[in-house]
Amino acid sequence: MKRFSWMIVAALSACGTGGALMTMPSFYDIPVGASSEEVVATAGKPYAIHKKGDGSVEYEYIERINASARTLEERHYFILMKDGKVISKRVQQSSPLPTTFDSYEMQTTQNIPSSAD
Repeated sequence: MKRFSWMIVAALSACGTGGALMTMPSFYDIPVGASSEEVVATAGKPYAIHKKGDGSVEYEYIERINASARTLEERHYFILMKDGKVISKRVQQSSPLPTTFDSYEMQTTQNIPSSAD
């Protein structure tokens, strides 16, 4: 029982230490010219850092908007940094692929053989 209790405490503490999360409002609150320390303080550690050929780096953050276990929308936030300062920002928004069938149509459509068969 003691071991089980310890596992629950460890799992809950891991959930609580997630840090900052990038959202649309926090993305717009980061001004051009902000330092990399300010960006990380506002939005947390980036999901990925992409190094560019001109010496700049691009921080990538991902926000997933979920309803229950399903992702309704996903946003990728990109913050371009050069010499430790934000020089530009962009958002790429995507939605999951649409369903491949219409469940209403499947429930209401009947295959009735024609009399010519």
